[in-house]
Amino acid sequence: MTDLPDYPEALRHALTGIEPFHEVQSVALNAAAGRVLRESIAADRDLPPFDRAQMDGYALRASEVGRIEAWPVVHTINAGMSADIEVPTGACVAIATGAPLPGDVDTVIQHELSDRGDPVRFTIDSIEPGHAVHPRGADARRGDLLIKAGTRLGPQHIGIAAVVGKTQLAVARRPRAIVLTSGDEVLPIEQPLRNYQIRNSNGPMVRELLRRIGAEPIEHVHVADEREATIEAVGAALAQCELLITVGGISAGDRDYFPAAFEAHGVESSLHGAAIQPGRPIFVGKVPNGAIIIGLPGNPVSVLACTCLFIWPIVRTLLGLEATLPWRTLELAEVVTPNPKRRAYRPAALLDNGRAKVPPWAGSGDLVHTAATDGLIELPVQREPVPPGARIRFLPYP
Repeated sequence: MTDLPDYPEALRHALTGIEPFHEVQSVALNAAAGRVLRESIAADRDLPPFDRAQMDGYALRASEVGRIEAWPVVHTINAGMSADIEVPTGACVAIATGAPLPGDVDTVIQHELSDRGDPVRFTIDSIEPGHAVHPRGADARRGDLLIKAGTRLGPQHIGIAAVVGKTQLAVARRPRAIVLTSGDEVLPIEQPLRNYQIRNSNGPMVRELLRRIGAEPIEHVHVADEREATIEAVGAALAQCELLITVGGISAGDRDYFPAAFEAHGVESSLHGAAIQPGRPIFVGKVPNGAIIIGLPGNPVSVLACTCLFIWPIVRTLLGLEATLPWRTLELAEVVTPNPKRRAYRPAALLDNGRAKVPPWAGSGDLVHTAATDGLIELPVQREPVPPGARIRFLPYP
């Protein structure tokens, strides 16, 4: 197995031939967060659309400050009111934060610099024009590009879309995903267990990961360890989805039937195994109808790691995003033993000091040890322990 590709090369193989979806959906603004925008959003008017007071106070002409002792307050303008009034020379208007300025004044003096009387007196002798004013068009001019197509929409983008009156947004359709888990020892979580059986943790975990990375999980089916049943389940899934995730049953065991099922449905492999721990048996392929199959190992930490390392960049590519994941570099808090033959990926917790701590584990079947972790660290291929303070890459969970 020494000829297996290292992770960077394995990922390149996995992404071979995968192209972005071109289908577009229109979704309501309140359902668009996390989706990938397929239209550009421009300003429908100047933003802000009027000269806007940034503080509660008095609107006046800056050139008159220092020449007048007591200022008549001729009007009050609150947010949401029209400012279509004239302000006489030597006078001011009381104004609230967010309210529009009348066209013939240019400055706001905050209440704290006044006696708040009527007439009002100020404690300053001069002020710059435009003080405490958010000018019309300072944020954007009508027609300016605000959000580019291809942006994954965060809360701030939803707010900007609302600012310009968008109630519906054109977004990339999410790839429909089906999860097939396997293993006769694995039972539904609500079913009573015998002491040699385990609950199905992989199915719910993968579905949640898929939702977080931008796919649309439409079904989870558990498949019996039987050849014909596995072939039938794979075929039924491929008729409904663009992304098929299988869990377990991809090694060389007598009851590992997913490879036979892939062959039966004409799957063309782009990756079959990688020099990583956990997740060495990882499989990626495509079928003639364009659907993508990712075969994950059965151990839950392998499932977690491989979903982050392979499925996440695949889904990003399908959505039209860069495949690049949000790796960052930080320091180890404690010594860690790497794998001398394979690049290792270990769940790790972020500490308050910004370092990463790797908890003890009992192997890739030990999902419990991930409870307090925040992502994966990447360890180099070497025999020597990796010391505290070593700079390593860290990938937060989606």
